[in-house]
Amino acid sequence: MVQVVIVLPDKVRRTAESRGEEGRAWLSGLEGRLERLRSDWSLTLGEVLDGGTSALVVRVRGVDGDAVLKIAPEWSGFAEQIRTIAAADGNGYVRLHAHDFEQGAALMEALGPTLEDAPIPVERKLDVLARTLRQTWSVPRPDDAIVDDGEDKATQLIELILTLWTELGEPCSRRLIDAALDAGRRRVAAFDVEACVVCHGDPHPANALAVPRPRPGAESGYVFVDPDGLLAEPAYDLGVALRGWTDEVLASTEPRALLRGYCHRLARATGIDADAVWDWGFVERVSSGLYLLRYGHQKEGRGYLDSAERLVS
Repeated sequence: MVQVVIVLPDKVRRTAESRGEEGRAWLSGLEGRLERLRSDWSLTLGEVLDGGTSALVVRVRGVDGDAVLKIAPEWSGFAEQIRTIAAADGNGYVRLHAHDFEQGAALMEALGPTLEDAPIPVERKLDVLARTLRQTWSVPRPDDAIVDDGEDKATQLIELILTLWTELGEPCSRRLIDAALDAGRRRVAAFDVEACVVCHGDPHPANALAVPRPRPGAESGYVFVDPDGLLAEPAYDLGVALRGWTDEVLASTEPRALLRGYCHRLARATGIDADAVWDWGFVERVSSGLYLLRYGHQKEGRGYLDSAERLVS
């Protein structure tokens, strides 16, 4: 077997190492797995792509041209990602060429730069996210799709916030935690499984990539990668789209007004209730900050929490 040498992005390595023995085992087997896939799918390996936190992503060339190879660990929800992408059939999502669940691998359409890197205003980025999300929500719900009691996304995030806040030694104010819990409880009270769609789950601008040429299903010019494929109300995805923009929030003299404006823009573009979008965005901002701290991403985690503190009235 030819030895494959790769340089793994630091974020991916740190995330894997934070998983203990499970993560170290995945790291140690990665080069051998990459070589098997290279041989099985007749690939020529190119550059390793940065940007994610859990998977190895490599540009490749196969028998049908340029593509991207992703190798993900079990804990990343890879199987559900691939099922969602396959069901979408290119509608708002990257096209899938091949996959191997045993190897945790997928061969996908080669895409261009992320929306995060696009030299356009925040408002335009929000418009692209909203238009693309409206396409993804048309992904068919699985016939057996259910959400058990206590398994809705808001309940899960409430539990995560309480657990991590204590585990991490209370790294933000109690006032912030209480505000996030109140927002989460409003979403629990509003939960209706019949109103749920197959949500992307993490539709931030770095997960929206430009298509190299116009095609059906990508009318916004962008498609999403890395979906969670969970059942939730559409406002959840919009809340995640609202969750970021930490630099803008921290720099603003009126951070609540700024983010409320972003929130209403997303709501108008999709017909979704703005208060629901706001609640989800706030819960996601706080839970994501704690989660990132837990897995060693200190700077990014603090940005989420510090910006959330500025939004508490």
